[in-house]
Parts: sequence; structure tokens; C-alpha cells
Amino acid sequence: MREYYIDSLHGDDSRDGRTPQTAWATLAKANETVFAPGDALYLARGSQFHGCLAPKGAGDPQCPVTIAPYGAGPRPQIIGREEDKAAVFLYNTHGWTIRGLDISNEHKGSDPNCCGILLQAEDFGTSRGFLVEDNYVHDVVTGAELAGHRSGAGIRVQAESQGTLSRFDGVRITGNHLVRTDSVGILVWGNINRDRWFPCIHVVIDHNLLEDQGGDAILNCGTDGCVIERNQVYKGRTRATMYYAGIWPGNADNTMIRYNEVAGYVGTKDGQGYDCDFNCVGTTHMYNYSHDNAGGYMLICTAGQKNHLPRDIGTMNTLIHRNLTVNDLCRTFHPAGPLVGTVISENCVYVGRGIDIPCVMVTGYAEKMGGPEDILMTRNILAARGTLRYVRSVERLDDGTFKYVDDPAIPCMRYVGNHYLGNHAAKPDDPMPPAFPQVTLEDLEALLLDENGQAKPGLATLDAYLDYMGWPKA
Repeated sequence: MREYYIDSLHGDDSRDGRTPQTAWATLAKANETVFAPGDALYLARGSQFHGCLAPKGAGDPQCPVTIAPYGAGPRPQIIGREEDKAAVFLYNTHGWTIRGLDISNEHKGSDPNCCGILLQAEDFGTSRGFLVEDNYVHDVVTGAELAGHRSGAGIRVQAESQGTLSRFDGVRITGNHLVRTDSVGILVWGNINRDRWFPCIHVVIDHNLLEDQGGDAILNCGTDGCVIERNQVYKGRTRATMYYAGIWPGNADNTMIRYNEVAGYVGTKDGQGYDCDFNCVGTTHMYNYSHDNAGGYMLICTAGQKNHLPRDIGTMNTLIHRNLTVNDLCRTFHPAGPLVGTVISENCVYVGRGIDIPCVMVTGYAEKMGGPEDILMTRNILAARGTLRYVRSVERLDDGTFKYVDDPAIPCMRYVGNHYLGNHAAKPDDPMPPAFPQVTLEDLEALLLDENGQAKPGLATLDAYLDYMGWPKA
């Protein structure tokens, strides 16, 4: 097990790099080195490096290679250049830990693909054992028009399978702070073709803080069993013209999204805090907090080609359970396309005075893709000082919003045991008594709103609500 040191202020590439006193000066020396399990590469605090750190070799999931700071002072900075696809780039390897760095990559051109940290497996088989922890990743700004591109990211995990099926097994992205990254904050992208299904597994994205994301905040595609929890997202879709949302899976199975907060998403293409997108099976959204998002709370959608390989199989068996949404705008729950087996249960929706939006807006019956096939909405608390509506869309507008008509009797929708507080337009028939009759508008407002009637930010607000309901906290 060997240790190597780099110090941009006091190092010298003619030295051996094996001690702080004989540290190298540049990333080039590290990029020439072949690392082995248990090795470590230490970057001096206060150093600034321009370029791409792309070391060779591999660790082991049980004995990784570690990249981390040493000494006293600010985090060592790695600043990607115009020609660098990432500031830190690990390719076709195993077993690395990246910890405690300051990473940026501001492209002045129009490349939509630049990243802060990029882990890539290409025709490699299974790549195992990665930890990306406590990094400050910022200003990964491509300069490209964000018109649907989802390749640039603050932290990106990419498995590509042109020949040999490739995936990641064991990636944890935890405790990082991401500010101003395009077009995605944290992106995990694996194989999405269902006729060669080889998803990334054992992926955990937790306890990250994301601020001012150009497009999406956290997106996982081509995964099975991904866990996304205790992340906080403040302000997103800030540099986009097309459809982006906060935290969501696409072409993914058994994703667990829990105990997160998303607030301040901009615009109505899509602009929701959360989403369960095309071709997802068994997604669970549970114990999350959403507030003040311009596009609303939750999109659940799929294409119109269910069970159409190699890609389109539809979105099935989605559970949206015990979440909290406060003063989200535009629409609350937006089921779109031929969904199967969607359950929306025990959530709390609150909208304040002056907000008049659909609580449920169903899309698809007027479009060629067809509408949802089975949605159970049960035991929810639906509270409105403004107005909540129950509608069917009839036309999509250029800004991503919809024309709609009140329709409390859409055949796919079943309403059972919901608690309707305040003002509801075209309230649906609900044959059961409310599950939580003790909850009042006044109770919710005292718990969730500040003295100005605004949603209280922070996961502490979510925890306080869960305590009030007697439900577990992570």
C-alpha cells in the first residue's frame, strides 16, 4: 500500500512524490501512475490544479484506492479546462474513493457533456466499489443550451454497452455539496434497453446538498434498487428551456426515493419537485418533502408503447406514500399515459390562499398515448385555503402547462378515504370516511408555515410533520 502526494505550491515533479516533503507539483505525475488496492493519492490543501485528474490502475471494493486532501487550509481545487470532459475521470476500473475535493469545470464553449466527476465503464463488464464523498462540486456550467441534454453533470456515473454489457455494482454518492451544475446535478446512467437489461445495482445517493441546478437535480436511469435519501435540493431548472424536474428515475426498477426535500424549481416544463418517468417498475416515493416548486409536486408518466421492446415497457406499480407537499404550484399529482398499478396513499397536500390548481390532473385520454389504467388515491390529507381541483387535460400548451376541464369521475381514478379540507372544486365521489379526521387546516398551518404563510424549509419540517403523524423518521 503506497502513498503519493501532490502540492501545487511547493511540489516538484522531479521528486518521487512519496512523502509531503517530496510531493509532485502537477496532476500529470498522478495520471502516469498505476495505482493498486490500498494505495492513496493525497492533494495538498490550498493547492490549485488545472486540468483533469485521470489516474490509472484499480483498487478493490474492500481495499479501494483513495483520493483525498492532506494538510491544513482550504480544499484542494481541481479546475477542468476547455478540453477536459471532467475534472476527475475514472475509466474502466474498480474500487476508488474520492473525498474532500473542490471541483469545477466551466466550459466557455457549447459542449453539453462536461462533468465535475465522471465514472465511466465502457464495454467493461461490471465495475465495482466506488465512494464519492464530501466533495464541493460547483460551476460545472457547459455554456450549451439546455434543451433536453442529460450528459453533463456535477457527478456522473455512466455505463455504456455497445458490445460487452457493462454496469456499476456498488456506488455511493454521499455528503457532497453541488452548486451551479449543468444539466444534471447527480446522474447515474446505465443500460436502458430492456431486451439487454443489465442495470447498475447497489447505488446509493444520500445526504447531498444541491443548489442552483441548471436542469435536473438527481436522475437515475438503467438501475435496479437505487436508493435516494436525505438529499436537499434548493432551486433547479434555472438555465433550461426544456423539460427538467427535481429527483426522478427513468427506465429504472425498484427505486426508493425517501426523506428528501426539493424546493424552488423554476418553470412549468416540467418543473416538478419529483417525478416517476418512462419505463419504471416498482418505484417508491416515501416520506419526501416538496414545496414552492413552480411546476408542482409529482409527475407519473410513461410513453404510449407499453411492452414495446427494446425500450418501452411502461410504468408500473408506483407507490407514492406519506409525502408532504406545501404550496407547490401548477399541479399536484399529474398521472400521464397508460400507467398501471399506481397507488397514491397517506400523502399531505397543502395549498395556501391565492393558489388554485389541480390536485389531480390526468393526461392521456385526449392524446394518442392513452390514459392511465389504474390509480388508487387513498387516505390522503388534501388541504386547501386556496382551491384544489380534480381535472382531465385536453390540450398541452407551449409552456408545458395544460388546458383542462373539471372531471371528478375519470374511470381510472378511485378515491377512497381521503380527507378533504378547505376548498375543493368538482370534488370526486369518495365512499369512505376520512382516514385522518383529527387533522385540521389550522393544525397543518401551525406546523408547516412561518409567520408569513410560507412553507418552512428544511428536513426538520418534514421530521416535525412525521412526528405529528406518528410516523417513522430515517
